[in-house]
Amino acid sequence: MIDNPTLTAMRERRSANRFLSQPITDEQLDAILEAGRWAPSAFNSQPWDFVVVTDPALRSQIGTILREVTWAWSGFAAAPAVIVVAVDSARDPIHFVEDGAVAAQNLCLAAHSVGLASSWAGVYRSDAREATAEKELKKLLHLPRAHRIIAVVPVGTPSHVGRGSRRPLAEMVHRDHFRPQPEADPEADPRASLALAASPDR
Repeated sequence: MIDNPTLTAMRERRSANRFLSQPITDEQLDAILEAGRWAPSAFNSQPWDFVVVTDPALRSQIGTILREVTWAWSGFAAAPAVIVVAVDSARDPIHFVEDGAVAAQNLCLAAHSVGLASSWAGVYRSDAREATAEKELKKLLHLPRAHRIIAVVPVGTPSHVGRGSRRPLAEMVHRDHFRPQPEADPEADPRASLALAASPDR
């Protein structure tokens, strides 16, 4: 199978939920943000704004807000930098969610490539009336009304890195048309139906 540094980074990246207080350099942070800048977007609309939060008090407030969307909120708040991925929905009313998601993925891969770790807290809700965490974050960070927050990405040196697992490629690739896979027998291997749900590692 073909291999190269990009493919290796994709395989080896893991989400970190706890971080050390060790600071990150401006050079590392700039490299991560530059990767986000080069993410693809519909019609090259580039609707992103990245709010980088390093102030400890603000990070603590963000962590408290994230209690609504992730069990790892306290670990996220401890990261030396938190990147809030916001998108201007007016620049791309149809695909702004995808634009923001792919930019966040670039940030996570870039963090791994410079020797750091990251994670992802999904904040966006399709029903804006129910997006309480998003509303609170927008108010805290003074984001304009048209902006939507897609994700919050903590970045830093991990205190723990989980093991990752993936379904075999043969189970998820279908040639020319979809072919259902045989159902796993839970009695034969009870782990089969619980493997993905049981672990928070990503």
